[in-house]
Amino acid sequence: MTIRTQAFDKKNIIVTGGAGFLGSHLCDALVTKHKVICIDNFSTGVEENIHHLLSNPNFEFIRHDITQPLDLNILRELKAFQVPFQGIQEIYHLASPASPKDYVKMPVETALANGVGTRNMLEVAKTYGAKFLFLSSGAIYGTSTEKTPFPENYFGYVDPVGPRSAYTEGKRYAEA
Repeated sequence: MTIRTQAFDKKNIIVTGGAGFLGSHLCDALVTKHKVICIDNFSTGVEENIHHLLSNPNFEFIRHDITQPLDLNILRELKAFQVPFQGIQEIYHLASPASPKDYVKMPVETALANGVGTRNMLEVAKTYGAKFLFLSSGAIYGTSTEKTPFPENYFGYVDPVGPRSAYTEGKRYAEA
């Protein structure tokens, strides 16, 4: 069931991985014109990145692991955002360990955040008819033997058992 939304003064936008480096900067930019729901489990993101936003009435932080299903209607923290009535208009899915030291240390969590986490957030997007942006990586193509940019028809080569494979294969799976 898709929840229909209409024009409101501010969009409700979800940023997964919002306490990470890129996610927190995206939250900073979006909260100036929209209502931002930041979702992070602090596996690699840190509260210091979003601490200055916590008192902003257009910002709400939800500590949640996106590898678990997410039902926004049961979250009392979102009452002011009127999600059951207004819905969600956009989802920016950035949640994933992105540093080699992190995804080498947490390979299963990295693969799950990209695979299962993407599926769970796509379900939220489907429920609300929200636009969805998945932050992938050029790493899914592996290392090029050429010095030029990858052509559109290049499928890449990634070592499926290398130290970075959980990240690259997780991103490739999510794109598929």
